[in-house]
Amino acid sequence: MNRYVVSVLVADRVGILRDVTSAVTDMGANIDGFSQTVVAGYFTVILTTSFHEPRSPESIRENILRNFGPDEAAVVVQPYAADAVGRIPVKGARYIVTVTGVDKPGILKTITGYFADKGINVEDWFVEFDGGNVRHIGEVSVPKLLDIKQVQEEFQHLLSAMDMDSFIQHENIFKATNEIGAIGAILSGGR
Repeated sequence: MNRYVVSVLVADRVGILRDVTSAVTDMGANIDGFSQTVVAGYFTVILTTSFHEPRSPESIRENILRNFGPDEAAVVVQPYAADAVGRIPVKGARYIVTVTGVDKPGILKTITGYFADKGINVEDWFVEFDGGNVRHIGEVSVPKLLDIKQVQEEFQHLLSAMDMDSFIQHENIFKATNEIGAIGAILSGGR
């Protein structure tokens, strides 16, 4: 199997997903991984594709760009590195992070610096602006060797110095409060 990672960045408009997915599918690819979002009017997608026949990254890139105007999109295609998946930096529990307050420079630098220094992997992050306020919601993997209570206290102290409210909560809190069913079954994954 010839697998590739594809990333596309373009000013948002209707039909971008069609343009990207049809370009790789028409080349004989199966899309087997996918994440897409729009930030401040810019669309971005990252996907993994698998081809039965060998394809060059440049031919995939060129086929995608045919569906866009000149200089409309930035497209990066690279071979999928199976060994990179084995280098996932954190094996641990998943936590949900929320940070709210008045927006100011340095919030993300502070958050990501703290997490990197602790060996905490940021897996997903979303920022929403409302007037002068900002809300960060993220998903992180916290290594089992860390004391989560200490991490929570340090994080709150760090962000309170920036006048921000912050919480790090285990993902099971959100599963138990947002999914319908028996709590035990939800938390054990339906077992």
